Amino acid sequence: MSPHDRAAAACRHSLHALLELGDRLNDEQWAAPTDCPGWSVGDVYGHVVSLEQWMADGGAAPAGPPQELIDSGVALWRGTPRAEVLGALRALLPQRERQLTDELRAADAPGWWVWSNATVPFVVQLTGRAFDLWVHEQDVRRAVRRPGNLGSAGAQVARDLMLQALPRIVAKGAGAPPGSAVRFTTLGELPQDFTVYVDQHGRASVAPADAHPATAHALLTWESYALLGAGRTTRDRQQIWITGDTALAERVLTRLNIAP
Repeated sequence: MSPHDRAAAACRHSLHALLELGDRLNDEQWAAPTDCPGWSVGDVYGHVVSLEQWMADGGAAPAGPPQELIDSGVALWRGTPRAEVLGALRALLPQRERQLTDELRAADAPGWWVWSNATVPFVVQLTGRAFDLWVHEQDVRRAVRRPGNLGSAGAQVARDLMLQALPRIVAKGAGAPPGSAVRFTTLGELPQDFTVYVDQHGRASVAPADAHPATAHALLTWESYALLGAGRTTRDRQQIWITGDTALAERVLTRLNIAP
């Protein structure tokens, strides 16, 4: 499956999951706070509807700062009855389904994305959208205590994006010295075991777990890793087992967030 198809499948899965979940919520759950600072469950749905409408309209760069696009969408739907918000999302779904399966739009066609505030290949825009939808689906699930889809197509997109960012996080963000290797082992729905190795020139890359002796080793659940990568928790709130260079491991763990 191509990166474009994987991202499209992830978007589709999370949109359907959010609708199914939303239909089971009551007003109290709709008002519940989420791990997304300042947003309730209803605000998350308002954000999803507004960005899906933006994508349906072509995903063009806004006239103002990206945060204004996000904030205005949440503000527009805040206080709107739950059924109306869900109805708007459901009404958008057929159009978004057609767009997600449109084979005429090439993966390298231009698109604008909120995270970078720049024009990017469309596949990058769509992958970012898949990550955003899955993270917000998980925001809702945690808020209303209905866990699920931690190994879904969206989860796999999130895993891959976080893995792509790790070499820079380890080498630049955490300042891992040349010759060091930080090993990660995640347990649960998406198990992983790999090492990020920094070569003599200070360049980092992902390698098999046993490719280099681990300078530091962090063992944690996939959910904890995903929460840290999405900026939904802090290191002190997660149970993580560390061996080796504890200080290096902690520097990496506090810098895992790739979300804007």
